[in-house]
Amino acid sequence: MDEKVQLGQMLEESGLVSPEQLKMAMDFQKSVGGKLGAIIVKLGFIEDATLTNFIARQQGIPVVNLEELVIPENLFKKIPRKLIDKHHVVPIRHHDGVLTVATSDPYDYEAMEEIQLAIDQRVDLVLAARSQITRAITDVSSKPATPAPVKEKSKDQLLKDLDSGADKMSKEALHAALIPLLIQKGLITQDELVRKAKEIEGTRER
Repeated sequence: MDEKVQLGQMLEESGLVSPEQLKMAMDFQKSVGGKLGAIIVKLGFIEDATLTNFIARQQGIPVVNLEELVIPENLFKKIPRKLIDKHHVVPIRHHDGVLTVATSDPYDYEAMEEIQLAIDQRVDLVLAARSQITRAITDVSSKPATPAPVKEKSKDQLLKDLDSGADKMSKEALHAALIPLLIQKGLITQDELVRKAKEIEGTRER
């Protein structure tokens, strides 16, 4: 029996939805598509958390509360973003080559296979309420992009900058702008400063 059909029957047999509600949800699914569990919740026949806990008991899958987890932003990069949006999943942990993914629909085996093939790693499943997964994805999407780190200049490059700026700036201005930075970073010694100053003066006199 199809697992998605089985979910509806299990919900009906457990008394969580009525036969009329199940039929309405399945008709809605046929007309507009979507996941049966999500449709049942959307139609207000069952609470999101109630459905999640019910599936967890039936499938023996642990439930996580995403609101209590701090998910590193770089963890989302483990799965192509298009698959995160397509299958509505959230990666929550990566350990020993195994990526743990939170889903609200463990019956979607094709989705898990697609993710596993894309990342070429084993995928473990945990359950989370669909609303929490939506919120987690939205939170990551709304974060500003992390600026690229500023590349530290080497001592040679800083000396080169000092030399090239000699014709454009006065010696005093260069001293005020660059020398404190060089000393602070420990990239130049007093002897090197004296030598460089003499080289600059020699260039000016020619």
